[in-house]
Amino acid sequence: MYHVIVNPGSRSGAGNRIWQKLRGRFLAENVSFKEYRTCYRGHAAKIASAVTACGVWKEEDLLVVIGGDGTVNEVVTGIRQLKKVTLGYIPTGSGNDFARGLGIPSDADQAAGLLRSGKTVAVDVGRVNLGGKVRRFVISSGIGFDAAICHEALNSRIKNILNRLHLGRLTYMAIALRQLFLFREFSMEFAAEDRKKKTFDRVLFAAAMNQQCEGGGVRFCPGADSGDGAMDWIIVEGMARWKRLIMFPLAVLGKHTGFSQVHIVRSPSAVLRTDRKLPVHLDGESGGLQQSLTVTVEPEQLRVVTRG
Repeated sequence: MYHVIVNPGSRSGAGNRIWQKLRGRFLAENVSFKEYRTCYRGHAAKIASAVTACGVWKEEDLLVVIGGDGTVNEVVTGIRQLKKVTLGYIPTGSGNDFARGLGIPSDADQAAGLLRSGKTVAVDVGRVNLGGKVRRFVISSGIGFDAAICHEALNSRIKNILNRLHLGRLTYMAIALRQLFLFREFSMEFAAEDRKKKTFDRVLFAAAMNQQCEGGGVRFCPGADSGDGAMDWIIVEGMARWKRLIMFPLAVLGKHTGFSQVHIVRSPSAVLRTDRKLPVHLDGESGGLQQSLTVTVEPEQLRVVTRG
């Protein structure tokens, strides 16, 4: 049985059009499925929670997500029994970093074909404590500059226009250029698993990366492995604005790690505290304004269908 969670509004309505086509394909192929359409932000998490509840979910079933990275984030946050769930994904977002990191095709028909012919891989799931509220992520979670971009993009009218033109990634690029000059640096205490505190000054952002890319294909942590039981942290501090203009294009290629202002730390857990409240994101979705974060890896991994 396929349990299909559809975000019809993803990529400015493309999600609905893609689902209607795939729905016809499933019917023609006699695929047994149930359809759940999201109606508001946070709805996908509630649906996933209900579908995967004990006594409801069958381990041989497949949880299929049709939407963008934000929809995946909601679904993963809502899943009740991570180790008993297999996730299939058909990307219809603008960034699609989750699909990119796992080699899932951007073409909906090809991605749908994997639901039957693909293999499953075990993927780590990040866990963030946000002032007592726990949320999950599967791509990345960051605080500072990268989160400020996400917060602005979530409320951007330009994003909808560019999505219709299949140029959604330009939204993040345009906002990033603006935030490069507007964002005010901060100080941060950071403690990895060994609990030894280190202070960073003039920090631009810090992000826990489960996948190599965030922000529509920016390879902040080229060595990140989504199945190794740890997060790769990138911390950028003390970088002049002119140097940022060089660093970020290089980061798209993963060629930025040689800068002395770029620090990469691999750890299963980390605790950080900043000198003021700052925007936080989880897979590009808002985590509000926070001054402290505790990031860990869930003890159970999630199975995801990818290329065979």
